[in-house]
Amino acid sequence: MLPSPQRLGLCWKRTFPLLEHHSWLCHPHSQTTTRPSRVLPPRLHKRWKNGSAEKSDLDASHSLFVAERAPDAKWQNWKEGRDNGVGDWNGNGKDDLGELSEGKGKLASTSSHLFKLILPLGQLSHPGNHHKKPTENSDIPVPPPTVFLLHPSQPLSHVSRLILASLMPATPVISFRSLSQQGQAFQWSDSTDVGDFVRDAARAAEFRIVMTYTQDGQPKSTQGQSMVVDELDKDKTGIQETEIRVEVPTFAHRTRFLRRKLALIEARIKKMEVTKKECDDEAHRGAKRLAVGGFGMLVVYWGAVARLTFWDYGWDIMEPITYLSGLTTVILGYLWFLYQGREVSYSSVLSRSISNRRDALYQARGIDVELWSELLTERRNLRKEIGRIAEDYDEEKNNKDK
Repeated sequence: MLPSPQRLGLCWKRTFPLLEHHSWLCHPHSQTTTRPSRVLPPRLHKRWKNGSAEKSDLDASHSLFVAERAPDAKWQNWKEGRDNGVGDWNGNGKDDLGELSEGKGKLASTSSHLFKLILPLGQLSHPGNHHKKPTENSDIPVPPPTVFLLHPSQPLSHVSRLILASLMPATPVISFRSLSQQGQAFQWSDSTDVGDFVRDAARAAEFRIVMTYTQDGQPKSTQGQSMVVDELDKDKTGIQETEIRVEVPTFAHRTRFLRRKLALIEARIKKMEVTKKECDDEAHRGAKRLAVGGFGMLVVYWGAVARLTFWDYGWDIMEPITYLSGLTTVILGYLWFLYQGREVSYSSVLSRSISNRRDALYQARGIDVELWSELLTERRNLRKEIGRIAEDYDEEKNNKDK
């Protein structure tokens, strides 16, 4: 006869009296027995109960802070800005959304050479539905702006499709227009790359995104008529246009990530340059000491030959000795040529000595030559990139005029 569930529960309590308060291990009125689980320590059980253990394992915010922080950024300020949704999380308290003007869009740069297009599309819709923006005292929240990440090589037609997808079910005709220096408006082709378009719009500091609507929300067929005629005859055709003025980033704002990265690289180069210069100077001094020592050995050799020839042994004995010593020098020089692959000269021996001493000092003081070369190359590339962007904004011309 099987014991009743009440007896099983009573036996469990008698067997494990210390676990009686853990109701999640075994309930006395349950119809089935439960396999006893491992009891967690109080401290670990408390962490697991609060969910902090799992949350800390999945939180990679500090890694993101290390990867994207500014040189003077603080972890606490970065974390507070992220939790509150303000600032760019780099400690300076500024971001692209906070600087967005009323009813205007903005084009900003990113750290990955992409463009960030911010448009207030949540406040726009088809003109026929009489959409109105909520007042300041209204309980209706204002729709947040829409952010698009654009690659410079993407065409404007791709941007148009992204905007259309955000405006569904409305299907306006999207066009991009900018002003010339004389104030004349012109429209860009959809096949134009985003990078070329931004390069030209940077001189005017802004451009316009025009959304052309018809009465039924569909683009009107322009058979036999041009779009210019339809725009001039809006009252008769029912075509309405909504435009968003988009601010183009300034030179300082567009190159802020490049200049920040350049400052970090230059700081690392400057830090390594001090130690590297000390090693180079010490290597040159050691090579000069070696050259002076070689000259001293030649003087000693000349003095020894003169003494032994004219005072001690005479020319008959010293002649074969000097001949053999000279021939030995030639043989050693030829072996140097075979081993080093270069002729024996003062400059080659000196440069080889400097190179060997410098490499030894670099290794002793922990200087990575490959890292040094990579930093120099990256600094040169960043300066080229900043110079290329400066040409788009006519910064070099303005600096020369000043």
